[in-house]
Amino acid sequence: MQMAIPNTAIQGDGRVFERLRAAQLRPTSARICILQLLAGNGHASLNAEDIYQQLHDSGIAVSLGTIYRVLRELETAGLLLREREDSSSGNKARYWIKPEHAEEGSCYFVCRVCERKVLVQDQVLMQQLRKVAQVHGMQAGGNVVSMQMCCSHCSHEGRGKRRTDRLARTLV
Repeated sequence: MQMAIPNTAIQGDGRVFERLRAAQLRPTSARICILQLLAGNGHASLNAEDIYQQLHDSGIAVSLGTIYRVLRELETAGLLLREREDSSSGNKARYWIKPEHAEEGSCYFVCRVCERKVLVQDQVLMQQLRKVAQVHGMQAGGNVVSMQMCCSHCSHEGRGKRRTDRLARTLV
């Protein structure tokens, strides 16, 4: 399948190529376009359908199946983080670029309204979460946990509204 990479993608962040090569992934058009889209989307996370629509609107022809496959590959390679969102159509996975400073045993608090992400790096907390999972016969999937919450700023604005500005991730 051939995809046209827009000029902005070619001139864009060379770090996409570096990150793909560091993860031992060949920099294909689909991987480059998806990573650049997520990197250029600020701190917001996107689901596969959002990615498909934004690529389609940019004139990039890629199938939804390819997007799902590439997202799985990038997550498995440790380049993306995935969270689940409850929606009217069921659970959907949302993806964002894994920060370079995120270490093993990280936990994110994610505001379900504005999508602000707060990184909590606490080994003791992660050990306790793994122990509780083990007691219940579960195995922690991956080393990053995200917990959905509502930040104080959004709870004052009203829970049903989605803010258009994105706040920066904060390291705790």
